[in-house]
Order: sequence, then structure tokens, then C-alpha cells
Amino acid sequence: MHQKNIRIGIDVGGTFTHIVALTTNQDPTTPFQLIATSKVPTTHNAPIGVAQGIINALKEILDSDKIKIEEIAYIAHATTQATNALLEGDICPVGILAIGSGIEGKFVLSQTNLEKIPLTPDINLTIFHEFINLTAKEELSEEKIIKTLEILHQKGARSFVAASAFSVDNPELEDKIVASAHKLSYPATATHEISQLYGLKARTRTAAINAALLPKMMDTAEKTQKAIQELKIKAPLLIMRSDGGAMQIEEMKKRPILTLLSGPAAGIAAALMAVRISDGIFLEVGGTSTDISCIINGHPTLKMAQIGEHKLYLNTLDARTLGIAGGSLVKIKNNKIIQIGPRSAHIQGFQYASFTTTDSKITPEKFPLSNNHFYLIAKPNPIAPPIAITPTCAVDVLPDLPKDPQTPKNNKIILEFLTKMADFLGLQNALELAKEILKIGSIPIIKTVQSLIDEYHLEKEHITLVGGGGGAHVWVPYVGKTMGYPSNIVEHAPVISAIGAALALLQESLERTIINPKAEDILEIRKKAENALLKAGASPQSIEVRIEVDTKRGILRAIATGCEQLSLQENNLSLTELQKRAQNLLCTNPETIKAMAQHTNFVIFQGIRTQKTWLGLKTSTLSPWTVIDRKGRIRLSARHGKIITVSSEILIESIPKIISEESDYNDAGLILPNLFMITDTKIIDLTGLTEADQILAIIKAEKESIPKNSLVSIVIKER
Repeated sequence: MHQKNIRIGIDVGGTFTHIVALTTNQDPTTPFQLIATSKVPTTHNAPIGVAQGIINALKEILDSDKIKIEEIAYIAHATTQATNALLEGDICPVGILAIGSGIEGKFVLSQTNLEKIPLTPDINLTIFHEFINLTAKEELSEEKIIKTLEILHQKGARSFVAASAFSVDNPELEDKIVASAHKLSYPATATHEISQLYGLKARTRTAAINAALLPKMMDTAEKTQKAIQELKIKAPLLIMRSDGGAMQIEEMKKRPILTLLSGPAAGIAAALMAVRISDGIFLEVGGTSTDISCIINGHPTLKMAQIGEHKLYLNTLDARTLGIAGGSLVKIKNNKIIQIGPRSAHIQGFQYASFTTTDSKITPEKFPLSNNHFYLIAKPNPIAPPIAITPTCAVDVLPDLPKDPQTPKNNKIILEFLTKMADFLGLQNALELAKEILKIGSIPIIKTVQSLIDEYHLEKEHITLVGGGGGAHVWVPYVGKTMGYPSNIVEHAPVISAIGAALALLQESLERTIINPKAEDILEIRKKAENALLKAGASPQSIEVRIEVDTKRGILRAIATGCEQLSLQENNLSLTELQKRAQNLLCTNPETIKAMAQHTNFVIFQGIRTQKTWLGLKTSTLSPWTVIDRKGRIRLSARHGKIITVSSEILIESIPKIISEESDYNDAGLILPNLFMITDTKIIDLTGLTEADQILAIIKAEKESIPKNSLVSIVIKER
């Protein structure tokens, strides 16, 4: 018997806490599977907060006798708590202790003496500031630090930031301040712990918000950890990060700010591992809101986080959140539908018509709001709770849209509800009402999806809409059909974020301020990112490192992704089956599609497609390609490009020639081609580099692990 390797994934949402138990047993006869799930209300008001909900859900799973405590390998959870704490003002005043001397000291004083930071229109982060001005020969004493920290505490600060000018290069002074704060049992953070970028003001601001979260998040982390231990679970606890990665709970206690938006990040992490689409849009649809994010070259897009008008030195998933989902209420004015949402039936305390079991007669009503706006509801009797029509109800009566197979409903009751509602609004029938709800509700979703497509220049031929969340079936197929894009819904969509946490896609983002990074700078930061993942427990073969050079801002960035030992145990597909998948994606004559290169884990297909231009008077020929792994998942694709396959023995000497032949020139100078290197086991993304020497340096480093006389493909994604 093989002992199960159970991973527990937790998604603590604003309304519900979802928990899943997964097995990733390496025994090929027992594939990866979802063993158990639990859904309980999130316990915001319990004495131990949301930790009580986690305990309740864990007990439910353990009591099911489907798993044993000793089988649990680790527990990981995504949480919206950091985001909610900022939005709800559940933070503490922060004291900034800055240090400097001479001319540098004046700069430090001006950059760290922050005003209050507005978090929402109604909530500000209160900040107190003290500055220690050292003479040229003076050393920073612990006595002076403690005295200054106590002054800040007397002013009202309850968490602290240590700030100095060049702590990115020399963190000694900041570390000394943090150590002194800990002696006083004060929570504290240093600016270099949050970011390795130059820019003292932005670094201090980011550290201040982190410090404001420290007491609340440390308390929650400790209560969650204690709750798990009381259940006699010895497995380690991981926390999802906002960039899609995961970190140990001890690290979260230091940098809780990294968990902002970790809920959406967990969902897209699971979708990427399950579906492996190359380019597309991921929509995680809940009952109240929808998070929409973009996938390019198999990676989610990231952006610099922003609080109010203040940018932070923090990369987060670029997720656009809309107040419309499966349970959104129908807003009317003058008996016409004007908006769907943002209020949901669940939060308002109404029943969904789709889930009601009443078969009594109902009376349509208008639930009053401000400015002559109303929500459309119905009541079976005067004292019963209102029953609401939602987008879920609309989908349930339309014959050409897929239904949620996990929640069978009484369509006769739903149809009766919608028929009476339609008559109340002066519409012809239930189908017209349902179509109107989806048409109006989809407008902001379609607008957001289109803006992401335009902003990130996605190639329309390769776009897929992928849905997750309990309300995915409501909006994703409809939006896909309306916009003309293929769509699919991931398996186990309602618990996709919990699954993402359980899969624990480890990630580490490192940034340095370097104006013109040299090859050795790139290799150094790349190695550091890789080592950070190895230290976090990622399996070496799963690690991929992407390098980005931001020449405008002078930032060198390394993003390493990987996962703990994980085997999905899927069967490899035949070459014929893979070619059929390539044909569906490339949308061209199947006779033109060829397997241009075959590697141990990947096959590269390319076809030929003719398209008309200039009002149909001219034609041009494109060479679309795709990289598919042996499991049939799309890893990369492009509407036009080249595939060049060479022996590993001549790889290094071939690269300069490829770069020279495929580069373009314009008024700004040389434009390097978008290159990817495909080996038997890895895809190396070289698109973020700006100089040929940088590309060559990474390829040389990768060549050391490539077996002799094996084939390597250079794939070019032409602009």
C-alpha cells in the first residue's frame, strides 16, 4: 500500500470558507484526485476570527473518514483578509524611524516623513515619524533606538518601520532597528525586507502599509496555526501570495502585504496548472463579484500594486474585480432593467429563485433603493423572506446555454417566477426577461475582457475564456459566445481557489534597480530566485525563471515559479491526438500542419494560413505555431513565427546568427525578436530581455544542464 500524500487547500472568502483535500500520490495506479470538500460560513465575528471557520471545515473533512491526519503533507490557504483589513480600516497606526547623516540625512528625512496614507475615501493610515541624525563618526546605539521607538509609541504608533537610504545594499542599520523593536515586543519591518528596489519614498510607503497589517495578520496567523495544531495536524502551513506564489507562514508574519489579492491569485494558479492555456482570459465568478485576469505565454500578468493614488513596490496579479456575478440582483428604474448588481442576493439576505423549493404563488415586488431605483424581487407570502431573480436564474431557463450539473434545480418553479416577473415589467415572456438580464449584465464584463485583450495585445486567434468559481457557468459561456471566443470551465470550478492553494504553485519575485544590467547581473538574480524556490521546497525540475528588463524604470526582475513534488499522472497523448489539438488552435488547413520538432515533454506544430488584407484586395501568408506538452496542454502559441531546431553542440554559436537575422530596426534602434528556447524538459522564456548578450548568457547557463547531442528548438514569436 502506498500512503496517500494529502494536500489541504483553504480559500477564506468574505462569505464562505472552502476547503479541499487533494491527493498527489506518485503511484501511477492512483492518479491525482479531489478527495473531499467542505464549505462553511466565514467566521468573521468568532472570538478567534476566521480561524474558527477553518477549524469547522477541517473537522468536517476529518470527520468524513476520507483522510487521516497523518496523511496530510501540508495545508495552504488563500485569503482576502489583508485586502479586507485595508478596506475596512482594521489596521494600526505606524511609526517610522528613519536614520541618516549629513546631506544624505536631509534626503532621508524628506523621503520618509510621510503624511497619512488614504486607503479608501473614508479611511486613512495614521503615521508618526522620528529621525535619528547621526554624525559622521557616530555609531547607532541600541539605547538611542529604543528611546526613539518609545517616543513613537507614546505618540500612538503600534507597529514600526525602519528606514535608511541605501538599505538595499547595506541593511545593517535597518536590521538593528528591527531587532531593537522586537526586544520591546513591538512588531516591526525594514524597508529592504519588502523590496530590493531603490526609491526610498515608495519603499517606505510600502513598508508602512505592511507594518499597519502586522498586528492583525500576525494574530490571525498564530490563531490559525494554533487551531491546526489543536487538531493534532503537524503538517506545515503555507499562505498564498498576491503574485500567484505561496510562502511559509513565518514569512507571512513578516510580510503580510504580499497576501493582497491572494484569493484571485490562487484561482488562476489552479487554472493554469489544470488547463495550461497559452493566451487567454481567466474569469473567476463567485456569487457577488467576478475577478478577471489575463494570461500571456502561459503566465498571469502582474502589475505594480496601488493603494488610492499611491503606487507600492509590490507586484500583484493584474485582476480586475467587478461587482457582478452569479447571484447579482436585478436593478430597475421605471420598470426597466438598468443594471445587474453590485449587490448580491446572498449579502442582501434574499433567496435565489433558482434554489427555492416553494411552489406557492408569488407576488412580484420592488425592493426600494435610493433615487427611485429598486431591486426586482418576489414574495410567496407577506412574512416570507424575499426571493430574487439573478443571472443564475436567467441561465437556467435559456435552452442554448449550459447548466450547472452540480446543482440540479426545479426549472418549472424558475420558469414560473420569471414569467410573472416578465409580466410585471411588461415583457413578453420569461425568455425575454432572461435574455435582457444577461445582455445588460454582460456589458461591464465584456468591456473589461476587451480592455485586457487590447492592453496586453493578445492575438485574437488564440484567445480562450476560462472560467472558475461557483458562478462560472453563468457568465463565461455567454460572454464567450457573445464575443466570439471559445470558452471552457475548469473542473471543480466552485472550489478552484482552494485547489490552487492546495497545488501550492511556489513563486518568488526579485527586483533590483540596475539601469543597464550586464549578463552577470542577470545570471546572479536568476540564480537567487531559483535558490529561493529550492529553499521553499520546490522540486528542481519544476522551476522556471523568467527575466524581465524594464529599461524605462531601470528595473531588473526575476520571477521564478515552481511547485512542490507534484504528479498529475495524466497519460501522454499520441502524436495524432496532439496534432488534432494543434489543428483546433491554429485554425488552418490540417494538411499544412506539421510537427516541426519533437522533444521528450513537448511537440511543436506549425501550419500555413492565408489571410486577406487591404479590403480583401491582397493576401498575406502566416505561419502560426504552437507548443503542446505530451499531456495535450497548450504551452505557447503565436499567429506567426519561426521554429529553428539545432543540436545542443552548436547551440551557442547559432544564437548570434538567429538574433541578427530575426531582429528589427526602427527609429529607437535595434528591436530583439521574441524568443523562447524549448529543451526536452523546459521552456525558457527570453522575451523580457533587451540585449543579445543577456539572451546568450541565459542560454549558456541553461546549456550546462542539457545532455550532449540533444535537440534544442528556438521558437520565434514575430510581432
